Amino acid sequence: MTTESDDESRGVGCRSDGEHARDRVAEILADEDQVAACARTNMAAFVAELAERGCEEPWADLDGGYADDEWPGCIQFSFECPQGYEGDLVMPGVPLEVVKGAGADGGWELVHNGVPYAWGDLVDELSTFDEARRTIWSNRDRLVAELVERGLPLRDADVNSDVDAGGDSWVTYLLTVEGRGIRVSVPDVAVGPGLSQEMYVEGYPYAWEEAVEKAVEALTASQVTGS
Repeated sequence: MTTESDDESRGVGCRSDGEHARDRVAEILADEDQVAACARTNMAAFVAELAERGCEEPWADLDGGYADDEWPGCIQFSFECPQGYEGDLVMPGVPLEVVKGAGADGGWELVHNGVPYAWGDLVDELSTFDEARRTIWSNRDRLVAELVERGLPLRDADVNSDVDAGGDSWVTYLLTVEGRGIRVSVPDVAVGPGLSQEMYVEGYPYAWEEAVEKAVEALTASQVTGS
């Protein structure tokens, strides 16, 4: 006769860690408050990891967020990374280790602006994109400082991105002086004195020194034309 203690000694009736984890997920999913709490905890961890990877002030509306029938067991948050790139991120409301262990082809993936990602893949993509944007902004600021030093009265309000003319690795800016302007496309690779990397002034590629000269000529000509 087999006793209960005999079964336990042989492992009969014992539950695996995986089964316990599935039970825990099922318990959370049965309670909307637990789903929301897990999703917020996970979202905070995701933002913190982006900051650790060097992203500049990644942000999520942790006090907001809402459930959507399209993504059961998840909460959708307003999200921004890099700065100025607002969107949304759907975060699963299950334990963090389950989310981090999921792939992008099924399971508890993150959904950024409608596209599913594994946790690590999205961290990699956003941190790379953030670094590229910061390089572009540094290039822009360097160019504007040089033009100001050359006597052009450019203010912050005179430098605006052209949302219809940019790309994944470029941002096009409209530089305006006295109501007339030129477009300069700035890359996500460093530009500056002595560097060979080109940028585009009115659609034509120039390395730093020539780009500055062309910008000065064009903006000065604009002033003369507008006078």
